[in-house]
Amino acid sequence: MPFLLSQLIEAFRWMGALAVVGLHATNLFLNQADIMSASHAAPVYLWWFLTGFESGHQAVVGFFVLSGYLVGGAVLARIREPRPFLKDYYLHRFTRVYVVLIPTLLLTLLLDILGCHLFTSSALYEGAMFKGHYSGSLFFTSLLNLQGIYFEFFGTNGPLWSLACEFWYYITFPLLLMLFAKHYPSKIRLMSFTLGLLLFFFLLTPESWFGFGFLLWSMGAFATLIPRALLRSRILSLALLVCVLVIIRLLVRGPTIEACPLISRFADILAAGAFVNLLLTFRDGPKLGFRILESNKHKVFADFSFSLYAVHMPLLVFMRAAADQIFGERRVLQLAQLENYLLAIAVIFTVIFSAYIFSQLTEAKTFAARSRLKHFF
Repeated sequence: MPFLLSQLIEAFRWMGALAVVGLHATNLFLNQADIMSASHAAPVYLWWFLTGFESGHQAVVGFFVLSGYLVGGAVLARIREPRPFLKDYYLHRFTRVYVVLIPTLLLTLLLDILGCHLFTSSALYEGAMFKGHYSGSLFFTSLLNLQGIYFEFFGTNGPLWSLACEFWYYITFPLLLMLFAKHYPSKIRLMSFTLGLLLFFFLLTPESWFGFGFLLWSMGAFATLIPRALLRSRILSLALLVCVLVIIRLLVRGPTIEACPLISRFADILAAGAFVNLLLTFRDGPKLGFRILESNKHKVFADFSFSLYAVHMPLLVFMRAAADQIFGERRVLQLAQLENYLLAIAVIFTVIFSAYIFSQLTEAKTFAARSRLKHFF
């Protein structure tokens, strides 16, 4: 992979995770109800713009496209190779997911139990958003990555729905392509394809994001087969993506979606297409330029972006409950003042630091766990 493309991907990984953290931190800690009715300083409007729902949502859309490009693209390449690959592929995917997922669910359980018992002044854990989410059965179904598809999420960790979708894309995508894997026996190919088809329609049955997300994920995967970008200038491609995201942020909002529900889907496909084009321009473009991407800091932050996404919500809820206990819910949810923004910033930095520590115990051990498992399989 070209160096600048790799750096672009690393940069997006950490910035996308940060966008999601910013969205959820804002929802929990900042009341911006007067953002359009009162005058504010420029940084307040910038915060509102960068942490709105569509900003976080488009980051998740980008994650789906990027995952498809990296994982699905690798499947498309390996399926044409003259040797079996499924065992090694699934070993890599399972370790990548479960080295982080299992500790994440345990941390969610711990934080939620502590939060419920320590911060009794806060009604957050017993509120409508999380009520009924603390059962052992939901812990188990989340271990199976069925949250957000067939079952509710466990505890306070709602964002794990997207991981469930991606996990099953990892499983079903290569199975659906097995008919083209000439180096496997015909019987294995047919059985694998049939299994993939049954799994796909089983997961498609409930109303969830699985089906549409698969379309976005597949856009990333099949983009690896496109010989060149439609818009070949890196500068123009980046400008196009930024313009698309700005327009979506400003126009794709509550009233617009209510008037035309499909516009949200169209916006997601448009953003995904612009992102795919940008990836292709960096894949095929010059090896130099974009000095901002040359910093090794992108990899440092990207290396724990999965952990940041996985654990940020229970951490945020825990700290919001603590804030309710210390300052009172009324003060936390007052129309946002400077003190509220300072608290939100402190919380975000605490979440980032905590996720980094968590990643050193989990995500950073993925290669070692994978090496150990190879001895058993």
